[in-house]
Amino acid sequence: MRLSRKKAIELCIELWTWLAKTGKKKEDWPEWKKYGDIKNDCWFCEHLIEQQKQNDEKYPTKILPCSKYCIYHEKYGGCQDSDEDGNKSIFDEWDDTGTPEDRKKYAKLFLGQIKQCK
Repeated sequence: MRLSRKKAIELCIELWTWLAKTGKKKEDWPEWKKYGDIKNDCWFCEHLIEQQKQNDEKYPTKILPCSKYCIYHEKYGGCQDSDEDGNKSIFDEWDDTGTPEDRKKYAKLFLGQIKQCK
C-alpha cells in the first residue's frame, strides 16, 4: 500500500476514533485484517518505514520509527517521551492504563493531537 502522509493521518484518526469509542487496545481494531502487519500497530511508524524503503532523501535509513521524522513527533515530540517534569505522554497514559474508561479518556486526548497533525 502506498502510504502518503495524508493517508497515514487519516488512518490514525480512524484507528484512534475507534479506540476512543470502545476503550479497547490497538491490537483489537478489526480493520487490521484489511491492512496486514503494520509496525507498532501505528500508521505514523509505518509511514516513516515506507519513506525509508523508498529511499526518500528526507528520511535517513536505519532510524527508529519513533524519531524526529515521525509525523506525530514533528508537532508533539515522541509519543512515548515524558515531559521535563517526568509526566508521561498521553500515549503512555493510554497504553499503561488498565480500564476501558481511562483508555477512552486518553484515546480522545491523543486523537485530538493526531487531528492537529494535518
